[in-house]
Amino acid sequence: MSPVQAAVTAVLTEKFEVSPEHIRPEATLESLDLDSLALAELALALQEALGVPVAEDEAAKHSTVGELVATLNAKRA
Repeated sequence: MSPVQAAVTAVLTEKFEVSPEHIRPEATLESLDLDSLALAELALALQEALGVPVAEDEAAKHSTVGELVATLNAKRA
């Protein structure tokens, strides 16, 4: 598991109480029951955890976990 994927998983499980078995690359953020406020909080938490800017639209309802991880990996490169 990449550091970015680990950070995304940690934030989703710890802050939003998402069960780890639901955090799959193809899962959408909406399917994880994250509303618009939660998505804004997710963007902020990931920004703090990874030290890279995360725009709210990068953590959109229809984004998948895999897409979010790929976007954040590219920002860290």
